[in-house]
Amino acid sequence: MSWEKLGQVYCPDGRQGWDLHSFMTPVPLQISDKVIRVYGGVRDQNGISRIAWIDVDRTNPMRVLQVASKPVLDVGKPGMFDDNGVILGDLVWASPQELRMYYVGFQLVQKVKFLAFTGLAISLDRGETFNRVKSTPVIDRALQAPFIAALHSIERQDSGYRAWISCGQRWQNIDGTDYPQYNCWAVDSADGIAFDMQRAVKILDVAENEYRIGRPRVNRTKAGYELRVTSDTLDKEYACFLALSHDGIRFDRTMISELPVGTKGAWDDEMTCYPARIDTPQGESYLFYNGNGMGRTGLGVARWIESNE
Repeated sequence: MSWEKLGQVYCPDGRQGWDLHSFMTPVPLQISDKVIRVYGGVRDQNGISRIAWIDVDRTNPMRVLQVASKPVLDVGKPGMFDDNGVILGDLVWASPQELRMYYVGFQLVQKVKFLAFTGLAISLDRGETFNRVKSTPVIDRALQAPFIAALHSIERQDSGYRAWISCGQRWQNIDGTDYPQYNCWAVDSADGIAFDMQRAVKILDVAENEYRIGRPRVNRTKAGYELRVTSDTLDKEYACFLALSHDGIRFDRTMISELPVGTKGAWDDEMTCYPARIDTPQGESYLFYNGNGMGRTGLGVARWIESNE
């Protein structure tokens, strides 16, 4: 049993002006018996990301059925926390009518590389369009997250919601460039809108030569939870790893890298990162993920195989 990489699914080509490259931090959502919609961050010529989607065939996710003609979430107004780009956090149904999109907004500031905090938009038309709930973050600056508070998974629970987030506390200079240091936390919320970061719990920290570990993507399993994270080392080696938990708080990290890099010259020959799992009601399981340049080369997919075929 293992993940079989199928290949590169999609990468923008600039034909629409705002979609020069990248399809970052993918989040898949099955929208019908036959279609999986994958949302992701698409960058323009200035590297600024907007959120768009592609539709793929559920039975053959290498087959692209449709590409969004415009972003479903554009950058925020000048001066706001998301005025320099937005990428995907997660999607969750708050009710049969309301689909919530948690996104990460970026803002440039003078003395550090950027700030990144979590916003919320909702769709009432099953993911065709989204509108911001408010212009300010739902997860903002906190003691354990002075620079970054980025939600990447959220789950509805009996008592409300639980979110898994990346929190950035400081900066690491590598060869003259400052990179954000961050690790993974969990925080509960009664309504999925107000989050008390004083109650947040650290669930995973860096190890050995790593200086950051983040983009926590959580899936519920029969035994508890799977957590997939992406790490970066002081040698600038990106990799994604699997961690396991019974309760969604206490995770045992493995050094299992489920998606090895591709062969030389491939779109993912330098790194694989930001995996997101989807299990269809029809029985398929897929991992959508990014390759080189933290998503610059677009979107790929792997499928779960129970035995050798």
